[in-house]
This record gives sequence, structure tokens and C-alpha cells, in this order.
Amino acid sequence: MKKILILLMSFTIISCSTSNQTSLESLNTQRLTAFSNLEGTWILKNVLMGDAMDAPCGFMNEGKVKEMNVTFTSEKLTETECMKLYGQSSVNEFMGGYIILSYDADTKTGKIKFEPLVATRMASVDPAFMDCENRYFSYLEIAEDFKIENGKLQLSKTYDNAVNSPFDNSYNNVLYFDKK
Repeated sequence: MKKILILLMSFTIISCSTSNQTSLESLNTQRLTAFSNLEGTWILKNVLMGDAMDAPCGFMNEGKVKEMNVTFTSEKLTETECMKLYGQSSVNEFMGGYIILSYDADTKTGKIKFEPLVATRMASVDPAFMDCENRYFSYLEIAEDFKIENGKLQLSKTYDNAVNSPFDNSYNNVLYFDKK
């Protein structure tokens, strides 16, 4: 009887390990799909703040501001799981790291985490361009959710129970990109 119990316990442990391993393999496959879908250069087209859609800098570009973009790579940063990203804001170039935490291929949505960005330190003659850059960096760094569909990328952060929010109990920031 003891041998049967030990055998059943061993089988259960092996089954759990196999089940967990399959889940990890599935997660890795989905993350790899997300990396391949995300990889490349994305041009910032619009910004949603709460319920207001706006141009990337709050005013029409008309050639006054450099094309704002972000490029996601599959190149690892040092010994971490973070991957390298770089891009152009309204004034400066920047770089940093990101990691895809999860991805659902059916809904084409996932969770992402950005490392702090570093940028060149050029100044602009127009403070509005620097404000635009600061807004872009802050929205990019705090983004938690992403969706990739039909050559379009959304990076977003939702604030639930936002204090003093005119938008019910939540507030949403979304960056809208087109694939270059």
C-alpha cells in the first residue's frame, strides 16, 4: 500500500511539473509572438488623455517638431530580460529597456513594463517642444498595457478610481502609433 501511495504521489508531482512546464513554454511562445509583432519602428500619431484625443504635441506638427517614434528591438540589455528600445522625441533622441510581461495572441493585447528612459540633452528654443517631450516620456514610461493590430500599436495606462477625475472613476492615457 505504501508503494502505491508513493507511486501516486510521484506521478502527481511529475504531472504538476509537466503542466507547469507546458504553461511556461506557452507563455514563452506567446511572448516571442509579442516580441516579433512589436519589433520595429512605430510613429506616434495621437495621444488620448482621459476623453480628449490630441496631436502628439497638443498642436499640429506642420514640420515644427521632429517625427516622434519608438523602435522596439529584440536585442537584450545586459544580463536582464529587458530588451532594448530607442527613439526620437520632439527634441531629443532616447533609449531604454522594456519587457513583455504577458501577451494574448487572440486579443492581441498584453502587459509591458518600461525601464527609465535616458535621452540626449539638447534644448529647444520653444518651451512647448520640451513640454511635449516630457509628456511623451512620462506616458511612455508608465504605459502598462499594449495592443497591436493591423499595423497599429496602442500603449496605455488606466488609472482606476482617479482622484478628482472628470471621467467617472477612471482616467486613461493612450499613445497611438502606426508602424513605419
